[in-house]
Amino acid sequence: MYNKNDFEDIDSGKDIFSSSGKDISSRSFTDISSRTSDYEDDYDIPLNPYTPGRTVQRQQPPYPRNQTAKNTKRKKRKKHIFLKFVSVLLCVAIVAGLGFYGYAYSIISKIKRTPLDENNLGITTDDYSGYKNIALLGLDTREDDKTGRSDANVIVTIDKANKKIKLTSIARDSYVEIEGHSKDKLTHAYAYGKSQLAVKTLNQNFGLEITDYVTMNFFELANIINYMGGVEIEVKEEELEELNRIIRKTDFGSIPNPRVSEAGLQTLTGTQAVCYARIRKIDSDVERGNRQKEVLSAMFTAAKKMNPLKLPKLASLILEECETSLSTNDIMSMGLWAIFASPEFEQLSIPNDNVKGTGRMISGVWYYTYDIDAAKKEIRDFIYEINYYSPENVALRKEEEAENK
Repeated sequence: MYNKNDFEDIDSGKDIFSSSGKDISSRSFTDISSRTSDYEDDYDIPLNPYTPGRTVQRQQPPYPRNQTAKNTKRKKRKKHIFLKFVSVLLCVAIVAGLGFYGYAYSIISKIKRTPLDENNLGITTDDYSGYKNIALLGLDTREDDKTGRSDANVIVTIDKANKKIKLTSIARDSYVEIEGHSKDKLTHAYAYGKSQLAVKTLNQNFGLEITDYVTMNFFELANIINYMGGVEIEVKEEELEELNRIIRKTDFGSIPNPRVSEAGLQTLTGTQAVCYARIRKIDSDVERGNRQKEVLSAMFTAAKKMNPLKLPKLASLILEECETSLSTNDIMSMGLWAIFASPEFEQLSIPNDNVKGTGRMISGVWYYTYDIDAAKKEIRDFIYEINYYSPENVALRKEEEAENK
């Protein structure tokens, strides 16, 4: 039989089952009647079930034990379904991307190609390592009785290091050396020897190391720009009257010829944009080149905003009017870079304030004359962003212009 003192010993925390009678009140015990010792802590069940005067009532968890396993399985199943769904979407996106790439590749493959003789390009330097210079020759079949002269001579420089596309336009009436034809207008090089002689003339006079070219019929840009929904151009007040005069006299067949009603930032139609690029009489051939570059830059900006599904058709329209020495892989590579890098555009015109040009009559013909060596250095400084064209000097000039306004 137990006596009262025995229960007092239990209540006092002494080990009555041991001969030592040590105090056990500070010890902790694991509840072996439960699957987990943490379960009691979670539901406020006493760790010592032998405390006199207290009845232990095990509380039930808020949900059955087997429900936890079910929820875990359900979550895993949902996770697997979600992963499968994402995987399917990724597969569809990859297939669509490959399909779009393949379609674009097939369109570009149809462009007319006339390769250049790489051994006869007049390249004697190696100054443009890391840059890609391409000659963009704009042909206008409505001018010069379709003699095939290059109305625009633009050097497109791909500067991947700085994420820029640099456009250098050289006045078509520039007085330059043309191999086999003495000195003549730059625009005549294409008429004498097509793209091969045009590229060679640019290299020999300006040291540009051009290895590829693209020709484009500027007249046909009207249809392309209309497909794009027009381009945004800042029309100056002094340009407005001449622009509308050219629009009135230009026959673009079925394409409407609306007049531009006011100066300022305008969304020009294809007809208006092409006529804008042909303005020359109010200033100079240099400014005409600048306007041509403005139209090209505006087209690039508009293309980036277009629905991607319309881009293959746009590429097809452009390429129908082009001829090039570039391979399909070259074009695709540069196109993808331009889309993802979203490069800035910078422009230079030759002649300019640093390279002074003078209009001269030579043997009854009008030419633009200037220091060709100075022009060569000006172009190199522009592409390499040194001296006058360094980022620091450009920023300084912008600050000065802002202060003077």
